[in-house]
Amino acid sequence: MISFTDPQLQAWLALLIWPLARILGVFMTAPFFSDQAIPMQVKLLLGTFIALAIAPTLGPLPDVTVGSWAGLAILMREVAIGSALGLILQILFGAVSLAGELAGTGMGLGFSTLYDPTSASSTTSLTAVLTTLAALVFFAIDGHLALIGTLAQTFQTLPIAAGGLKLAGIHQLAAYGGVLCMHGLVLGLPITMTLIIVNIALGMLSRAAPQLNIFSIGFPVTLGAGLLMLTLGMPEWLRGFDALWGVAISAVARAAASL
Repeated sequence: MISFTDPQLQAWLALLIWPLARILGVFMTAPFFSDQAIPMQVKLLLGTFIALAIAPTLGPLPDVTVGSWAGLAILMREVAIGSALGLILQILFGAVSLAGELAGTGMGLGFSTLYDPTSASSTTSLTAVLTTLAALVFFAIDGHLALIGTLAQTFQTLPIAAGGLKLAGIHQLAAYGGVLCMHGLVLGLPITMTLIIVNIALGMLSRAAPQLNIFSIGFPVTLGAGLLMLTLGMPEWLRGFDALWGVAISAVARAAASL
């Protein structure tokens, strides 16, 4: 008859539950993985599979009972780490949305809104197009696999322990939000600058020819200029999405090393 001791069961539970907490923390906040369209059972099964796959690579775990208060503290720490790492990618997705909002508002598409089920809010049609393109680029470059691989590496750079998080690492994590938002501004800058120049030209035209109805010709001109710039700059936008996802994945790895 096969029998197991309580320390053996506790060790097996620790190998599963603590890594699973970090993985599910990422799934709660990372884009695509946190989508409400994905059933919770699928997320749990995927997280369990990843946890079992990386369990042999984990280093020594704290000699703490999983069901104790100390074990609960470790569990909450892992959830916080996973949520923070996934939030970096979510901020990047927000940067793409920011670029779409800036460009869409300048083109006069602010009234054309759609309901975004992922964020449970309204978004402009141009933002929906850009976020969809960013998602396609993410999967085309195997970003989901890179994220899972980076997540597995975080258990080496930031092993499971009973200690707290470093304050300097939390500050650095917050700084990544500003870096990614800056990339969003850079993505929307070409169309925004073009529309500013078009509006200045329209303003000068209205002063030179006051009899013209600038409101009737301003909207089609700004919309046409914005669509032209969007068409001409789409290859660069796609390359920008590629570079942006690379920055975000590397930021996740660096953040794990600093926490």
